[in-house]
Amino acid sequence: MKEGLVISASWKLLENSMLATLPILGVEDPRAFYKKARAVYRLEMDSLPEYGEGDVLKLNLAQAVMLGAIYETCDPKPDIDTLTRFYHDFLTHSSFLMKKMAKRDMLAPKEVQRQIDIGKKSQNASHPFTWQFSVCVEDENRFTATFTRCGIYDYLKSRGMAHIVPAMCAIDFTMGEISNHLFLRDSTLATGGNVCDCHYVRKSFATKEEWEKSQSDKRDEALRGGRTIV
Repeated sequence: MKEGLVISASWKLLENSMLATLPILGVEDPRAFYKKARAVYRLEMDSLPEYGEGDVLKLNLAQAVMLGAIYETCDPKPDIDTLTRFYHDFLTHSSFLMKKMAKRDMLAPKEVQRQIDIGKKSQNASHPFTWQFSVCVEDENRFTATFTRCGIYDYLKSRGMAHIVPAMCAIDFTMGEISNHLFLRDSTLATGGNVCDCHYVRKSFATKEEWEKSQSDKRDEALRGGRTIV
């Protein structure tokens, strides 16, 4: 599967962030480790079939391939708490990405419609590691994206690494904290649920109950995923 311009540019922009945060995993020579992990990543990407017209979230799959390559390269293997911290710090260390996420309005009408359109497109997915989801809009300040397939989970499960998926799932709550929306989720495919139910609520309109539930969901998901830190 070809990276494409967006994925290639993303790795270029995040390379310094990766090098800065690899020591969290006990890596003593980040540049040498990164080179080795990138080689594993490229072999994996080359082995995957290309996305079809109905397949979505290719960048997300590339991130899963990279995390799998990093985990495979680690010796000894990090525990789920350490891997979660690494993935969190790797993304949040990038000032470019954080500024972009802070400005992103998930509840803007155009963004909500974009999610609806992507969800409709995903119903015709053909790739073994892609996403299928639908969007339900409650009102102008709330919507839910319900995923029945997750490319990250399916890919890492195929490589015997399903247990590390929660390290990536946790970033959804972090992105909500950075952005203008509150994120809630009752279940994930990676932790035994039938779906991933992702709820987005505009912070300025969120109720006290929704704020409390977001924190509760975050803790519950951590426990289901084998994590002891939130």
